[in-house]
Amino acid sequence: MAEKNPSSKIKSESKKIAEKILKLINVNAIVNVESQDDLIKINIDGEDLGLLIGYRGENIESFQLLLGIIINKTLELAQWRPVLVDVGGWRQQREEALRILVNKEIENISAGQTSVELPPMPPAQRRSVHLLVGEHEGLTSESAGEGENRHVVIKKTG
Repeated sequence: MAEKNPSSKIKSESKKIAEKILKLINVNAIVNVESQDDLIKINIDGEDLGLLIGYRGENIESFQLLLGIIINKTLELAQWRPVLVDVGGWRQQREEALRILVNKEIENISAGQTSVELPPMPPAQRRSVHLLVGEHEGLTSESAGEGENRHVVIKKTG
């Protein structure tokens, strides 16, 4: 299958692959797939999806990586298509929680603190925090720590 895969073919094959993996790990869920521009979005809904989300979202990131590799290799696309997986709306809820946390800490910096350290989080969440902080003038962010203790520090610039 070369690049000539229509969007519906990409969606149906991606759905089949996701459903097959979920079946292998005994997770009963509904899979919906959207293909937007160069992105394949896979939404998984059902009950007891905690296994797929994991501690601090680590399993969802691993599942997303695995699905991305399998889908791209199976479809043999000429150009790699990123795959974004959301499980039970977790990613969207986490983005909103991060936005609230960052805004709260920015208020603390505005009230006189020179810097704040956020709790440890996975790379994708740290990246989101850096993007959120980047929307505010006079602030910068950097990742600090090692391994599971890696976190974001938000600071005033200058």
